Amino acid sequence: MGLYAEDQEQLYHGPIPYIILLAGAAVAVGAIAAVGIVFSYIGSLGPASFWNNPWVRGIIGAALWAAVVGAGGLYLTLLERKFMARVQVRYGPNRWGPYGLLQPVADALKLMRKEDIIPDAADSLVMRLAPIVAFAPSFMLFAAVPWTATYVASEMDIGVLYIVAVTSLTPIGVLMAGWGPNNKYNLLGAMRFAAQELAYEVPLILAMIGPIAVAQSLNGVAIVEAQAGYWFGFIPKWNIFPQFFGAIIFFVAFMAETGRIPFDIPDAESEVVHGFTAEYSGMKFVMLLLLEYVHLIAGAALFVVLYMGGYLGPSPINQFAWFTLKLLFVILLMMLIRAVWFRVRIDQIMNLGWKILLPAALINVGFIGVFLALTVQ
Repeated sequence: MGLYAEDQEQLYHGPIPYIILLAGAAVAVGAIAAVGIVFSYIGSLGPASFWNNPWVRGIIGAALWAAVVGAGGLYLTLLERKFMARVQVRYGPNRWGPYGLLQPVADALKLMRKEDIIPDAADSLVMRLAPIVAFAPSFMLFAAVPWTATYVASEMDIGVLYIVAVTSLTPIGVLMAGWGPNNKYNLLGAMRFAAQELAYEVPLILAMIGPIAVAQSLNGVAIVEAQAGYWFGFIPKWNIFPQFFGAIIFFVAFMAETGRIPFDIPDAESEVVHGFTAEYSGMKFVMLLLLEYVHLIAGAALFVVLYMGGYLGPSPINQFAWFTLKLLFVILLMMLIRAVWFRVRIDQIMNLGWKILLPAALINVGFIGVFLALTVQ
């Protein structure tokens, strides 16, 4: 029986996919809420002094985010491939496991079995260290992201400033990945990545000023709590409504920072042969590949905290579930853009960053200042 047999057509193009989608969504919401309940129960077992210990919070937070970044990044590849297949009326992975659920495991095993090759003319030390230097800062920034009012690895008063500082280190690892292999495509891809990061980092930071100014704090929890309540009894007081202009600037800028379509010029296969990852294989390639998905999760989490009320939401779903559901919504929105949009030229990307987003971000800061001057007593 072939892949495109008539009985398979109903499975992929009849009413069954929508039933499966609704059932899967219900199961996902229930599972996320259950995880939040389990965390709440575990948190109630010990004394408050134990859970407030920075070492305990750091270790537990690191383990939690390691699970999210590891398993989440792995299965985001499957989610993206299946989601894009639906948008583009294709099948997507469907061989490994039921409905292709084991495809990420098969991909990971295949990549880990590949030979780790270091070219003769390469700078071996720089090439080996580059994936670690590029990946580590992206993982470190999750320490200041609040899952709930209590589940945050490190509740820093300068949380947003810490996140900005840590993310600025990633281009160093990417430039090392471009220089180390002694390959022109690696170098061109890395230089493109650095130029793109520089162009969009400034508008991204300026777009953060609005939520920070409203909350009058750099603490992630304080920024979320400043968005509590409702307008007219039913519209959430999320920053995305009064600061929609700033939210759009932030969203476009962090999409560019992730290097995804339409901003994927650093690894454009048709131009620079996958850019700074061209000479990498095995686990080093896996780390550089996951860098995109770690950036995706990190940018979406920061957007949820700054503009979508973070973990706040109506009952009965718990805070952990609300944060995760909002995170998935933003990630799916980025995947939808990738599915329907196209890659733009490097000069167009630079013009958008320097000539449009930067002035727009500065104007937005001025509007926020006037708004606060008129409303804050």
